[in-house]
Formats: sequence, structure tokens, C-alpha cells
Amino acid sequence: MNEEINCDYFRSLLEIEEVIFPYKEETGSYALVKEGCLEVYHPPEGPYPMVIPCPGIKLVVNGRECTEPIPVSMEDKVTIHTMDELQKGEWSLTISDDDLKAILQIKPTVIVHRTLSDLPPAKILKLAVVEREERHSPLTWDELLQEVSVKGIKYGIDWEKCSNAVTSCDVGEIVIAQGIPAKPGKDGHVELLFTSNPKTPIVSEEDETVDFRKRYIFTSVEAGEILAIKHPPEPGSSGTSVTGDIIMPSIPCDAILCAGEGAVLTEDGKRVVAARSGRPAVSSRHNTVKVGVVTELVHAGDVDLSSGNIVFKGDILILGNVTESMLVESCQNIRIKGLVSCAKVQATRSILVEGNILSSVITAGKALDFQKKVLPQLHILADGLQEMVIVIRRLLNRNDFKNEDTKVVIGPVVKLLLEGKYCYLIDAAKVLSTQIETVSQEMPAEGMGEFIRNVKKVLVNFSLTVKDLSEIEKLAHQAKEWEQTFVYHPSTEGNVIASSIQNSTVIATGDIQVVGSGCYISRIQAGKKVNISGVVRGGKIRAGSDVFIGELGSKGGATAKVVASPTSVVTIGHAFVNSVVMLGGQSYRFNREEKNIRFWLDKEGKLSFI
Repeated sequence: MNEEINCDYFRSLLEIEEVIFPYKEETGSYALVKEGCLEVYHPPEGPYPMVIPCPGIKLVVNGRECTEPIPVSMEDKVTIHTMDELQKGEWSLTISDDDLKAILQIKPTVIVHRTLSDLPPAKILKLAVVEREERHSPLTWDELLQEVSVKGIKYGIDWEKCSNAVTSCDVGEIVIAQGIPAKPGKDGHVELLFTSNPKTPIVSEEDETVDFRKRYIFTSVEAGEILAIKHPPEPGSSGTSVTGDIIMPSIPCDAILCAGEGAVLTEDGKRVVAARSGRPAVSSRHNTVKVGVVTELVHAGDVDLSSGNIVFKGDILILGNVTESMLVESCQNIRIKGLVSCAKVQATRSILVEGNILSSVITAGKALDFQKKVLPQLHILADGLQEMVIVIRRLLNRNDFKNEDTKVVIGPVVKLLLEGKYCYLIDAAKVLSTQIETVSQEMPAEGMGEFIRNVKKVLVNFSLTVKDLSEIEKLAHQAKEWEQTFVYHPSTEGNVIASSIQNSTVIATGDIQVVGSGCYISRIQAGKKVNISGVVRGGKIRAGSDVFIGELGSKGGATAKVVASPTSVVTIGHAFVNSVVMLGGQSYRFNREEKNIRFWLDKEGKLSFI
């Protein structure tokens, strides 16, 4: 009991001493800042408190400036000076690259005022300051007016923004003058009064009977119909820069309208009129648009030995059959009323066979192969020849080549360059020549053969005979034109529609549709969809898009395989044992008969079906 009373008594004494002597008894030695002054206390025998200076002040102990922590005693003479800081502002006035804006960039002048912070007692006292910023504009009204005059800024000045700028104390950009941009004109163009699609498919319901005579609506015109109208260019309007200069708009391009075969151009050059009935066709190159009328080739009988092979650039209509070992080839569409037996049918666009396809090869959409083959070589020639022109022109401008009395023959220079840095142009010319020879029947434009002969003459066979730089420049220009022609040549999508396919190969860049009994032991390859309403007995189906098959495989277990892209959906009405479906490397083999099943790949790339 007595021990508890004594403890409470001494605790009370300690609390009283802490109130009377809060710093001395608690810390023994200390330093504090009060009202901007440093106060120090320590026992006579020490230890001494430590004072740590901070940025923005000057600590002087006994006449010596201290930048590192230092012990101080009660006898030391300590002074602390706070230091203000001046951050000088800056400004600049610039005109944008398009001369439409005058931009004032401002960074204000900043004066940082510092005062010493009051700090509680501590054995180790780290000094601190309180900062206060005072901002001023870095420019005056007269300075701004003088700079505006020096820059020649006269138009679109916003004086209110200028007034605000000289009093602004914020960092930023201010547009003090704004010009008026030139309004561009409209290029001339040709308006086509017909659809450029050669045919429009008629979508029929699944339960409807397919009528091949009405399967497609082919675009056609009558003699006297207006096919195209030329609209002239519309000029733009000028603008004004901030310096008061006039900004002229670019000159709009004019379109050139030409009449092709089967059409005529009116005297004013503004309209193309059909001169005969048929299918309208349009081609364009740069700013030239040619519009004409193409007639369809109609063959009344069978394609056999008596008629010979049929190769035609336009549409072909065969009213009979295509018999053994015969060829039908078109750069457009082919329609065959009868069957195709042991033959080859090839079209740039679509093929329609109302009869059966037996032991034959059918290809639709082959024209793009030509472009894929020749474009790389044309690109090499176009860039390489243009670079060679620049090199030769630089050589001719040198003093040792300039001579008014003699004309320089550049043949040796061309040969030297072709044997050195530009030897790859010879290889490109040879490869392109070989490609043209092997695919001559797929030639998409006239004049390519002559261009290739000139390239071989200059680059391969007779480079020493080149007399003038204009010969190389002409080849470079032609190579660039041919490259652009093939790059912008419209893509063709070839579809195939047939009644049934047996023991054949059918390839199309677009869709393949079999509307009759189905496919038997055949290879079917489509760039897009495959739709077979009947059966697929054996063989292989490959598609770039969705697949629909009425019946896949057979009761006897003959393997039938469907391969589709990872994004495809495969729908099968009735599948037999051993039939295989593959999507994106994932495959499924039927081990029992199943009906109305659909396959697809989920988000994780796994094969799913219902």
C-alpha cells in the first residue's frame, strides 16, 4: 500500500516538473526556433544539440557559414538568414509553319520569399523555411507591340488577348493573332449512271426452287442511254496569313472522260452515251475515266472439237455442253446452260453451270494472280530507275562533264551503274519478262509487252546505246505508272454456282454454291463461303468463311473432310461416321451419326459445337 502511495507521489512531482521545465528535464539538451530565432539549451557538461541547415537559408555559427550539420552551444553566436530567390521569366512570339497563327509563349518572373519556420525543441533540429511566391509578367505592352511589328504581324490580331497576355502570370501559350486558311476547291469527277457491279445476285429463300435463269440480274443498257456525266472542278477561295499575305488554294484537278468501245462522247466532252445494247464497263487510270459497252459472246452449241476452245475477254454464254478436253476461258463471267465433262473452265469473275460438273477443273477469280506476280518487280524497277536518274543527273552537273562543244553520251555511265550498285535492276527486268511470257493470257492492259521490250533493251541488252537521260526518265515514269495501275486495279471476286460436282476440282476466290444433289469425291476450295444444300460424299471442302452442308459423309464410312478458317462457322444438317471438321487446327471426327450440328472456335481458340 505504501509503495503505491510513494509511486503516485513521485509521478505527480514529475508531471509538475514537466510543466515548469518541459524542455530541460525531457531532453537534457535541445535547440528550437521561436519567432525566427534559434534558442539552445544543454547541460554544462554537454552533450550539445545538433542543428541541420536546409536549402534557402544561410546558417552562420561564430562568423562561419555552415552547410553541414553542426553542434551548437549556448555560448556560440548563431545567426540564421533566409534567402529570397529570383526566377527570371521569359517570353517569345512565333508564327506557325502555315502562317495562320501568332503564338505568344509566356513564362512569368517568380520571386520566392522565404521565412524561417518555428520548430519544437529537439536534440537534432532540422531547420525549415516557409516559401511564398510572388509572380510578375515577363513583358510589357510596349515590348509586345514592338515584337508584333518586327514579326510583321498585321492581320487577325486579338487585342483583348494581347492585353491579357501582358498581365498574365501563368505559364502557357496564347494565340494572339489568327489568319484565315485557304478553302480548297473540288476536283473534277465523273458520275457513273450505272452500277459498276456486273451482276446482282437474287437472294432466294432456303425452301425455294433455284431458277438459274433468274439467279442473277446482269447490268445492261440500251443504245442511246447516258452512261456517265463529267462534272468540272470547282475553284477554292484564298485565305490570309497573320502577316497579311494572300494564301492561294491548290489548283483542283480536272477529270478526263473518254468513250470506250460501244459508246460515244458528246461534242462538249461532258457525257458518254451508249452506242449499242450490252453491259456497261468502266476503267480508270489516274484522272482518266473510260466508259464503254461490252457485248456478251453467245455460243449456241456444244464446246467441242468442231468449235475449238473458246477464249474471250468479255462475258461468255454457252447454250450447250463443254465436252472432253476443251477449254473455256473469260476475263469476265461464264454461264453454261449444259454440263461440263472432263474439261477446264476458267473465269476472272464468276462461273454459273446449270448442269453437272464431271471430272473437270473449274476456276473463278484467277486474275489477281497476275498482279501478285508482277507487282514486286515493277516496284523494284520504278524505285531503282528513279534513283538512277538522280545519280546520273548529278554526274552530268559536275564541271568535268559540262562542255558546251560536245554532247555527253551517257551509255557508258548507265552500263557502269548497272554493273555496280544497280545490278539488281537487270535481274528484276529478266524476272518480269519471264513472268509476262508465262501469264500472257492474263494480261490486264495493253502496252505492257512494249514496256518490257524497252526495259530489256536499255537494262539488259544494249545499255551502251543509251544516248540521252530522257530514255531512262521515260522508263522510270512508265514503271511507276504500271505499278500504280496494278496497285489500284479493282480486285475481282469470283463465285461458282453449280447443280452438282463429281470427281472434280472447283476453286473460287469468292463463294461456292451447289444447289443440286451435291458433291462426290471432289476438291472444293472457296476464298469465302461454301453452301452445299445436298450431300458431300468423300473429298475435301476448304473455305475461308462459313460453311453449310446438308449431308456430310456416307453410311459406308467414306471419309469427307471440311477445313475452314478460325473465324468460320460450319453448319452440318446430317453427319456420318468418319466425317471430319477442322477449324484453325482444331479437328473433330464423328464417331456416330449426328444431326443439325454447328462448329466454331471460342474466344480461347477451342473447338465448340452444339
